[in-house]
Amino acid sequence: MRRKNIYSLVLCLIVAMGIMLPISSQAQSTKKRLDILEKQLKAVQRKVFKPGSGFAKGEPTSEPVAAGGNIRLADIEARLSQMETQLRQLTGRIEEGNYQVSKLKQQMETMARDYEFRLAELEKSGSAISSVEEPATPTVTTAQNKPEDILPAGSEQQQYSYAQKLVTKGQYAKAEAALSEFLKRYPEAKLAGNAQYWLGQTYYVRKMYTKATRSFLEGYNNYPKSTKSPAFLLKIGMSLNAMGEKADACDAYRELASRFPDSMESKNKRPPEEKRAGCN
Repeated sequence: MRRKNIYSLVLCLIVAMGIMLPISSQAQSTKKRLDILEKQLKAVQRKVFKPGSGFAKGEPTSEPVAAGGNIRLADIEARLSQMETQLRQLTGRIEEGNYQVSKLKQQMETMARDYEFRLAELEKSGSAISSVEEPATPTVTTAQNKPEDILPAGSEQQQYSYAQKLVTKGQYAKAEAALSEFLKRYPEAKLAGNAQYWLGQTYYVRKMYTKATRSFLEGYNNYPKSTKSPAFLLKIGMSLNAMGEKADACDAYRELASRFPDSMESKNKRPPEEKRAGCN
């Protein structure tokens, strides 16, 4: 049920974006036609009313105006009037299109905020159910807390669960301290590779890309048999690309494709990230 709700929210955003794009394209097309029409109008005005044309204001003419000349002038005036009417119509269409785009943008922003709120609520309801008993939350009051205050009392699994859930709750500074303490206590634990990955994530989501790269690299080197090894390489590439080191990022993606070709990270996540980094 939770997954269905998330899919419904995402679908709403996609549909709204699909509506906005055609309207924006239509406004741009109308603007282009308006520019062309304005150029044509100015060209006709320069041609008709330039000196020597016989139509310039107050310009004397040495030849009598024949019936054909009157017809020519009437045709030009009619064309000018028609073009001016089209200009007003196109201007109105552009203003209407811009209004619709602006209105849809506001709706999109409202839907995005609603989506984030509802998704957070779904995650909270889902995190309430856990196969591991949740240890009591320790009190973290100052930066001088003792190590035993950073992680709660309990088993290795319980302490890891506590630290990892701080990440899912968005408490990244506390998660960083808890995961670092966990790795100090259990550097050889089965869950150490996972803890190292989530530690890197606390840096990445805060855009601390240098620390993130170092943390993911340490995880890849120190825990080569961890199930997070493909994820380490993917995140190394993403962190490097965020730092502007595109060539090094591409090297990380190639390593991922070579070492773990059948992993989800290589099959599904690597291609779009390579494209984003401009890898050949």
